[in-house]
Amino acid sequence: MEGEKAVLELIHSNIQIEFVVTSDEFATQYLSEFKHTELYIEDESLLHKLSTLVSNSFGFAVVSMQQFNFQLTYKNDITVVLDGIRDPGNLGTIIRICDWYGIKQIALSKDCTDFFNPKVIAASMGSFSRIQFEYINLEELFKANNNVPVYGALLNGEDIHAIQFPESCFLLFGNESNGIRQENIEFINQKVTIPRYGSAESLNVGISTAIFLDNLRRN
Repeated sequence: MEGEKAVLELIHSNIQIEFVVTSDEFATQYLSEFKHTELYIEDESLLHKLSTLVSNSFGFAVVSMQQFNFQLTYKNDITVVLDGIRDPGNLGTIIRICDWYGIKQIALSKDCTDFFNPKVIAASMGSFSRIQFEYINLEELFKANNNVPVYGALLNGEDIHAIQFPESCFLLFGNESNGIRQENIEFINQKVTIPRYGSAESLNVGISTAIFLDNLRRN
């Protein structure tokens, strides 16, 4: 975990921190937060060299990889479902957005980018530790839970502002370039569109997820 905000998020999570590498300035500033953490103090120039971020004067934390063996239940919850999301920045942003809106679980098609890709972890800003997830064949997921309605983000659906979302459903979002695959569109019970008032060609999938979840919570 790299950067000031991301590392400080870890202090309040259940993730085991092995050690933190930071500068003398930040070690002093956050002395109370790091009182139970093994610290290594290095020059900022070295921290910049070791980091994958464009700018990182704070440093990073090395943490233990958790074993995630969730048994997700879909019948009584809101589940964000991702179909072929390849961009790690988008996935990390979606994880963070789900955490903001209190969505606890994400189902991912098996060709989605790795949940633990460093760019996903960085973009999630610590929210990855609070989201349960599962990589699964989406066709099998929808067939096994055919009593849970599927709301799909498409360009030819009903205006999202007129939708009354139920307390339990799948919210399906497609690939950044190609959208939801045809074989998964067949399982959608309600096609939903974010109305366009300007001239932009499309919306980023992370932004679309935020708009869906905001409207869902307004209900």
